Amino acid sequence: MADPIRVLHVIDKFSMDGVNPSSCSRLFAQWIPLHDKEKFQVDVAGLRPKDASGAYLEQHGIKVFYIEEGKYSPKNINAIAEIARNGKYDILHLHGYSSANFGRLAGKKSGAKTIVHEHAVLKVLPHQYIIDWLLRNKGDVGLGVSRAVKEFMVNGRSVPSEAIDVIWNGIPIQEFTRIDAAKVAQFHESLDVPENAFLIGTVTRLREEKGNKYLIEAFAEIAKTNPDVYLVLFGDGPLKAELQQQANTLNVAACVRFTGFVADIPVALGALDLVAIPSLREGFGLALVEAMAAGKPIVASNVGGMRELAENERNALMIPPADTSVLIAAMTRLINDKALRVQISAQAKEDAAQYSIEKNVEKLEALYTRMTNGRKE
Repeated sequence: MADPIRVLHVIDKFSMDGVNPSSCSRLFAQWIPLHDKEKFQVDVAGLRPKDASGAYLEQHGIKVFYIEEGKYSPKNINAIAEIARNGKYDILHLHGYSSANFGRLAGKKSGAKTIVHEHAVLKVLPHQYIIDWLLRNKGDVGLGVSRAVKEFMVNGRSVPSEAIDVIWNGIPIQEFTRIDAAKVAQFHESLDVPENAFLIGTVTRLREEKGNKYLIEAFAEIAKTNPDVYLVLFGDGPLKAELQQQANTLNVAACVRFTGFVADIPVALGALDLVAIPSLREGFGLALVEAMAAGKPIVASNVGGMRELAENERNALMIPPADTSVLIAAMTRLINDKALRVQISAQAKEDAAQYSIEKNVEKLEALYTRMTNGRKE
């Protein structure tokens, strides 16, 4: 039997806050158990000491290496290369700026091929632009989660266009289409809102690029004429205090819920009547696909990868970013038109099937196989 293709995911950090797993760590936990174990051995390494999110991956049966040289230390090159050589890894699959910088050089040092995987459309950082330009011929494959991300990789990260594949991320569809009604009812009760409340919500990070200040501003206007409508923000981030103050200033704090990190996203979505995703930038839009799979009516910004996932008036209402008046109009339209909510949510649920985690893994396996020319007997 042929040896398995050995892949090591390398990431800057497993968590944005040191506790809860990042969206990329959640993907590892979903991807790796689905790989064909006879054909692929897939492990992960992080450039930080062990934390709760690293333990979360280990609990999913994933082998995790912790490289504790410091995120910006050149010693990471030898550390990654040593793991690659000792583990006979064929491919270093790199996520994050530091991992891509050190990992590409570690690949050259160890003989492993490399994938620079970009998950977002980011602001171009001058120092990183220079590093990427210097390393532009050191990697083997670039991987973007959407065509918008591919464009960013070409223009903002100096990755040659012909070297970039596009593979959409995926989600465990069945978790979102078969949500436990009893758990949803219990979760709804925990939000401390009236039983008949109409809940607008978003699964988000409380960061500038997610556009949540526009959502709160829009909600404040809607609440003036819709006293039964509440807003729920699932997620955490550096802008939490600022957004809470905004809700206070606009006199809607009593109708806004900041839940912090929520582990059971399908159940959280199940409690919502309308999902709003007001992002200013978005590489793919996992929150959008999750809401689609959960069969929710959606208002979303027409930016980045979300333009490739949803079609206006078909499976979502797509609007320009940072435009509070249009956001108000779109949400008000869905609040007042139950037939439209039913139509859009049904189509969204049907369309979400193409973004399954299984299809995502199949495409990754095809890429790994192509990069290694398969595995000879």
